[in-house]
Amino acid sequence: MLAKLRSPRVLIAGVVALLAVFGLAYFFLFDSDSPPELSLETTKGATEAPAPPSGDLAGTWAVGDGSIAGYRVREKLAALPAPSDAVGRTGAITGQFTLTEDGGAYKVDKAQFTVEVSQLKSDESRRDNRIRTTGLETDKFPQATYALTGPINIPADAADGKAVTVQSEGDLTLHGATKKVSIPLQVQRDGAQIKIVGNYEFAWADFGMTPPSVASFVTVTGNPKLEFSLLMSKQA
Repeated sequence: MLAKLRSPRVLIAGVVALLAVFGLAYFFLFDSDSPPELSLETTKGATEAPAPPSGDLAGTWAVGDGSIAGYRVREKLAALPAPSDAVGRTGAITGQFTLTEDGGAYKVDKAQFTVEVSQLKSDESRRDNRIRTTGLETDKFPQATYALTGPINIPADAADGKAVTVQSEGDLTLHGATKKVSIPLQVQRDGAQIKIVGNYEFAWADFGMTPPSVASFVTVTGNPKLEFSLLMSKQA
C-alpha cells in the first residue's frame, strides 16, 4: 500500500525534474537578454543629442550604413512563458525616397525599400536555420519589400530637427504575399542624415505564414513584429 501511495509522488517528481531539464536547456541554448526595441534614441544613444540639421531637404535620400531591419516575436517554452523576445536583424537593406518642397511645405512622394530577409541573424543559429523553412521561409522568399502608395506630408518643424511622427501608407510584400498596411514612422533630421524608425505588428495568417518552432519544445506565441531603423543619406 505504501509503495502505491509513493508512486504518484515519484511520477510527479519525475515530471518536475524533466521540466527543470527543459528549462535549463532553454536558458543555455537561448540568450535571455533581447536587444531593446528600436527607437530614435537607440539609433544613436539616449544621451547623445542629434546634430544640427545641414543641407537641403528636397531631393532623393537612400538607405545608408548603420540601417537595420528585422523581426521580434515572443518565444514560449512548453507551457511556460519565455523570458525574452526572439529578435533577428540584418543590415542588408536597400531603398530610397524622394522628398519634394513646395512653398516651404515638404512631402514624400515616392519610397521603395527592400530587405534581404534571407540574411536575418539572431543570437541562435538553430533559430535562424528554422526560419529558412518555417515561418518566414526565407529559402523560398528571400526578400521583403515596401512601396509607398500615398504621399507623406512632413510637418514644418521637422526641417529644424524636431522629432515627428508621420503615417506611411503602402504595400508590404512578405512571404510572397502583398498587403496594404499603415505604419507610423518616427522621423528626425540628424546633421546631414534623416533617421526613420518604425514597427508593424501583424498576424501570421496575414501573410500566409505558420508560426515557427525550435526543436520540439520551444514555440512562439502572439503576433510577430516587423521593426526597422533607417539612416538615410542625401544623394548628389
